[in-house]
Amino acid sequence: MSTSNDSEYAINEELLRLIQPLSDNHIEKLKDSLINDRDMRVVHVWNGYHLDDMETYKICIDLQLDHIIEEMDFPNINYAAIYICKNQLRRKDLSIEYSKYLIGQLYYYYHALRAPFKPGDSQNAIADIIAEFSYFSPGTIRKYSVYAIAMNSIFDQDTTFAKFILSGKLRISHENTIELSRLRPEEIRAVARASMEEKLDHITLSYIRNEVKWSHINAKNPVSRRERTEEKASNKMTIRQMPVYDPDSEVNSLCLTIDSWISSIQRVKGSENFPKITNTASLKLMRKLTVLEHTINLIQESLVERTGNDEQL
Repeated sequence: MSTSNDSEYAINEELLRLIQPLSDNHIEKLKDSLINDRDMRVVHVWNGYHLDDMETYKICIDLQLDHIIEEMDFPNINYAAIYICKNQLRRKDLSIEYSKYLIGQLYYYYHALRAPFKPGDSQNAIADIIAEFSYFSPGTIRKYSVYAIAMNSIFDQDTTFAKFILSGKLRISHENTIELSRLRPEEIRAVARASMEEKLDHITLSYIRNEVKWSHINAKNPVSRRERTEEKASNKMTIRQMPVYDPDSEVNSLCLTIDSWISSIQRVKGSENFPKITNTASLKLMRKLTVLEHTINLIQESLVERTGNDEQL
């Protein structure tokens, strides 16, 4: 870590996701603290990016307060993200949902680093290390890692919507968050737009399904919000014929797509342009493959556990 002169620093969107916005009341308290305590006027940055002291930086600039910029010496963005996650988890005003998200993100970033773990360490070893300082059980940490992946899918489509969920302003269950993340991008955006317009504080699975249905109505025939409300009320009065239940339908659909994933990955690997891709593209692909590997490991662990339980019966 080193001290440098003040200059313009950028905001990294991936790191910004890890920071729960301060309330107006907390911003005012921070402002008073910075005015009265010079030692608090320290802004940490890394590789030209702000870390989690952006509000401190803004207040110091706006009020023309003397402050210190400290450059953090992290090898890559994964270490910077872990630093922010741990700092945020110390906040007394951190929401429950943000806490779950940050624990899940820590699991992902540690997995991406493979350190301080030795080659061959299991997914359980990563969860055990995080459990030591987070006071969550390894099983809960693995559960939150799935939640974090789901929230990142929602972040990709609507940052404001994701922040509302994580800040506790819009309540949605863990299971429904997973279901929402599995929708197509345009469907996630439709649910986000509708819930924000209606200023809801809670959304259910039935609400998500209704909004997805409305999102597929022909754009040439727009429907007013009143008509949509009336239609929703009418749907509640209608007894629908339920489709035949097939517990294997989603798994069968997934199996049909895995071969195409393998083919796509092999095609990219064998392309003559593959050795020429930029560092940005390489890092992006590595992170996506890490998430994919992590998700595969989670479902494999679940399948192994189920198989073992079935054998004992």
